[in-house]
Amino acid sequence: MTIRQLPPYKEMARKDSCFRPGSTLCVGCMESIAFQNFGRVTDNGTKTIYTMGTFCGEVSTLFWPGVISWGRGETEPAAFEKSFSIIHNVFESAPTVAEGIRDTADILTELGALQKPIQVVSNSGDGGALVIGLRSLLHTIQRKTRITVVVMINEFFANTGFQFASTTTPYSETSTTPPGEFIPGNLSEPMNHIGLVLMAGAGYVAQVSPAFPKEFTEACEKALACPETSVLFVPSPCIAGWKYEEGKTIELAKLASESGLFPTFLKEKGKEGIMKYVAPDSTRSQKLLNFLSEQRRFNHLVRKNKEDLPSVVSGREKELKTIEEWIAKNLKNLNALSKWDQ
Repeated sequence: MTIRQLPPYKEMARKDSCFRPGSTLCVGCMESIAFQNFGRVTDNGTKTIYTMGTFCGEVSTLFWPGVISWGRGETEPAAFEKSFSIIHNVFESAPTVAEGIRDTADILTELGALQKPIQVVSNSGDGGALVIGLRSLLHTIQRKTRITVVVMINEFFANTGFQFASTTTPYSETSTTPPGEFIPGNLSEPMNHIGLVLMAGAGYVAQVSPAFPKEFTEACEKALACPETSVLFVPSPCIAGWKYEEGKTIELAKLASESGLFPTFLKEKGKEGIMKYVAPDSTRSQKLLNFLSEQRRFNHLVRKNKEDLPSVVSGREKELKTIEEWIAKNLKNLNALSKWDQ
């Protein structure tokens, strides 16, 4: 019998994740999928230490003395290389705490007190990392601290009631930007978060969803191996905040990239970047309509008609045109950033 070798990203499924059962994350939450898959990539023969800022991914998985759904295996592994540790701190401080761990480990290694390497991961939501904690994030990157920063992008402060964040899609309904007769939801353009971390000097930057498993696994591996600060943005459909039906998480994650709202983007310092899984101009508008129509946070813009097809709400054509123009600008900016010689 011939045994076929699996591609590396499929082999990853045999690794031990550091994310365990028992969390109270919503069924179908993309964060749990990302935690599970990134956690497998960290099973690479190097001790792993996580820091977590406050966000929904933290309070639903690390709520001592309640839910603790982190750890490698049923019991603490005997081998140092497989062991896992995790520290929680406030919203903005995950990168700063990770810096402290990295610096301490490097000093202990230099003194000969630490004989084996460790890898350090900072985990935050977009509200904590890009609004409350932006200063901490940029400072960590500017110092070229050898850590991996993972930021889940669900476009809200989901942990505190789905308030508007700097990544919120234009005209989206949030608890602080409710659409009405005169104001059609969020009026702000999203922050150029990829441009910010590249300009700050990040050694590796990726925006990629587990919905694209090959690229996601490869990006996680490159981020952990980066000799400087690496940043991994994970677009994360939120079933409670985006208000969609169960079973749509992967479909929405793919549409987020294909529509150009959150395109898959991969860039190593000193090399030309790659942008993938973006629909051509001829079909991108339809991808956008499909993306919006599956979520009740955009019900004031696009709804499904009797034939179950996306249909623009009468009088909201101008807002759809504005979103399409922002997407075109976003793609143009990312294309320029992919060629930027850091």
